[in-house]
Amino acid sequence: MEAVFGLLLMLLRVSHGVETSCDGRQDGAQCYGALGGTVVLQLMDSASEIFRYEWSKNNKTAILQGGKNKKLINQIEKRSSFSDGTFRINSLSRTDSGEYTLQTYDSSGQRSEQRTLQLFIQGVEAYCDGRQDGAQCYGALGGTVVLQLMDSTSEIFRYEWKKNKIITILRGKKNNIVFNVIDDRSFFTPSDGTFRINNLSRTDSGEYTLQTYDSSGQRSEQRTLQLFIQAPVSSVLLVSECLSQGWTRVSCSSEGGDSPQYSWTLDGHTLTDAELLSGNHETNNIILKQDVSGRLVCSVRNHISSVSREENISTCKGVETSCDGRQDGAQCYGALGGTVVLQLMDSTSEIFRYEWSKNNKTAILQGGKNKKLINQIENRSSFSDGTFRINNLSRNDSGEYTLQTYDSSGQRSEQRTLQLFIQGVEAYCDGRQDGAQCYGALGGTVVLQLMDSASEIFKYEWKKNKTTTIFWGKKTIVTNNIANRSLFTPSDGTFRINNLSRTDSGEYTLQTYDSSGQRSEQRTLQLFIQGVETYCDGRQDGAQCYGALGGTVVLQLMDSASEIFRYEWKKNNKTAILQGGKNKKLINQIENRSSFSDGTFRINNLSRNNSGEYTLQTYDSNGKKSEPQTLQLFIQAPVSSVLLVSECLSQGWTRVSCSSEGGDSPQYSWTLDGHTLTDAELLSGNHETNNIILKQDVSGRLVCSVRNHVSSVSREENISTCKVFINCNLSNGTHISQWVSAATNTLCIEPTAAPTTETSTVGKNNVVAIAGVLLALVILVLVGVAVICSQKKQKNDKPKEETDEQELTYADVRFMQRQGQQVQKRAEVEVEYGQVKFPQRPRQSVERAGDDCLYAQVHKDR
Repeated sequence: MEAVFGLLLMLLRVSHGVETSCDGRQDGAQCYGALGGTVVLQLMDSASEIFRYEWSKNNKTAILQGGKNKKLINQIEKRSSFSDGTFRINSLSRTDSGEYTLQTYDSSGQRSEQRTLQLFIQGVEAYCDGRQDGAQCYGALGGTVVLQLMDSTSEIFRYEWKKNKIITILRGKKNNIVFNVIDDRSFFTPSDGTFRINNLSRTDSGEYTLQTYDSSGQRSEQRTLQLFIQAPVSSVLLVSECLSQGWTRVSCSSEGGDSPQYSWTLDGHTLTDAELLSGNHETNNIILKQDVSGRLVCSVRNHISSVSREENISTCKGVETSCDGRQDGAQCYGALGGTVVLQLMDSTSEIFRYEWSKNNKTAILQGGKNKKLINQIENRSSFSDGTFRINNLSRNDSGEYTLQTYDSSGQRSEQRTLQLFIQGVEAYCDGRQDGAQCYGALGGTVVLQLMDSASEIFKYEWKKNKTTTIFWGKKTIVTNNIANRSLFTPSDGTFRINNLSRTDSGEYTLQTYDSSGQRSEQRTLQLFIQGVETYCDGRQDGAQCYGALGGTVVLQLMDSASEIFRYEWKKNNKTAILQGGKNKKLINQIENRSSFSDGTFRINNLSRNNSGEYTLQTYDSNGKKSEPQTLQLFIQAPVSSVLLVSECLSQGWTRVSCSSEGGDSPQYSWTLDGHTLTDAELLSGNHETNNIILKQDVSGRLVCSVRNHVSSVSREENISTCKVFINCNLSNGTHISQWVSAATNTLCIEPTAAPTTETSTVGKNNVVAIAGVLLALVILVLVGVAVICSQKKQKNDKPKEETDEQELTYADVRFMQRQGQQVQKRAEVEVEYGQVKFPQRPRQSVERAGDDCLYAQVHKDR
């Protein structure tokens, strides 16, 4: 009977492997597939326009041959499909690894192109010592795991290994294996107690229990182990980008792979805090400081695999702008934290003396022919023959600058001014939905999407707080009351507001009218200007405080300054920022942008330079110092506009990426229709990462929220289910080949059998085949049972001289046919099996009233 059940399992087992995709249109592409899984290779843009093509392996075997008006020849068509440039290979094996070459030919027979790709099939072998109770073991999807269950079975009278306390996987006595339910893909070695399982699938995950028994039938030991099956990580992608301040953001992501863990090295050593602005060496997104460069390696691993990718990183320049300031009244712009290059003169070699000052007060530059150059900000700027380069721009650099030149007699020969504007973060907001909430950064820019286009709107008006008209127009004619710092573009319906201030906050209303003067629509949006103000209690030693770049931080330094005889607040144990005390004059080194009131210090217009460690030292009237009190102040750029990008994957899943402009150390969270995303909705990722994959049937209002210590912003998108490509033949001869919704696809699933002569869900041919298989299996079961019962009856007629104990085990087999979900899938059959035991019979004679043959219960559930 065990052979019968082995046959049942072998015939009815269904495997599901990992599907990976790869763009093979680039010569030398490296593609990865999981053992037992599927790989989707994009070989060409379109095969219909290629006169003739041939795709071969290792320059020998032609796998694919075809072309315009030519019959397609596919040597592995039983497990693959080719559709207009995309080749899908299923049931991958190690022999599929190799170098593949695509050659295309024109109508004259000349070879027009040749490209190669490397295909790697991975199926990792893992080992785990399961001799300790509670062991946690890991295996690779499609791979092999070797489990050390015991030292040896030679001294164990009887043993049994079960899954989830129900399913018996392995049973034996001493060195004899009585039963192995998965013997077609596993092997148990009694001499060393190891169990080797191949072709692992997700269903192999679970809790396994080993029970051993002595010769009297008493259980001598019980141990459990947890087996986790993970998809191995494969190819790694590194993406780097320069940020406005000259930092480098680097993102690391891997194809496939469950529970990936990340680590980073630079020139062979683990990244340090001195090199990292945010993130750490165990996250997939990092920001490197300005001066960091070298060979950067991201390694991705999980319990059963590891892969890495490297890139040579060079230092970034902050956002650099240039401006010709040789015209009087020029207007120049720089990015907060970036660089501006100002052309002030043609050449300084012919100018006897010059002076460049800010706001007609501070002389920034002084020099001339044969004169020493004086540069008041030389620590972050350089001047070369008329061109002035200023780095690490802050809002304080904004202002009016005046250049004055003098001749040898001391007469002023020329005077020119320029305006320099330092701009903060630019944010975007879709205000086409009534009640939209939009955010802008103090001093920055916001772009508001108010309509699709104004060209079709007869008349429109945009008001603030229902009273003040900001702009109005008829189709393309616009009157803008804040035109000096804003721009409305009728063609795309966007309104751009620069140099935002807190007074820009408020409720705005858009009213549109038709040609008869009737109001056709009214929508409102709330605009919040954050220059963000944060509060921190710095009275605890070691406090960590955060302020927003360009914003305000309020620090509670003491309960009351009026009772302290003398105090001093320093930055980095060097610069005294505050000094004061009872009956003492307050000295504030940054009073132009801060205020101190009885223990609370308010700092405005924060810049990166304000980051650091601050120490408060107090003294009594005898000059005795108290314990110093420190706080760390971190200045972060606030997160602003959020971008959501979604794409459909080949299986009908939806990958969604969330990214934000600006913003240091962003943290992410996701909701769907108002609730936090759950594991039942996510294929990979979690609700606190910036990249997720949604399962096939997931749709609704998806919101990604991005936050850091000083700001928060979100973006939403209505997600609908993705489509998949189907290609099938129905029993009536109809061929279907098109894109359909993955969640609701029924085109290739025929109706369930009715009381008439119609076909069942998988078509007449498939039903006949399945019915034949099931009938044959039932006959095998019944024959086996009959044989056993016959043998038992013969034994019952003999004298009571049974020489050995009998222990017969039968499976409770249930056939459960499921509705098919995709093309050309046979009805899946699950096997649910338990066990029925004949108790050990007494050796004395017992009269029987009849046969006591117990049959296996066979259930067929639809």
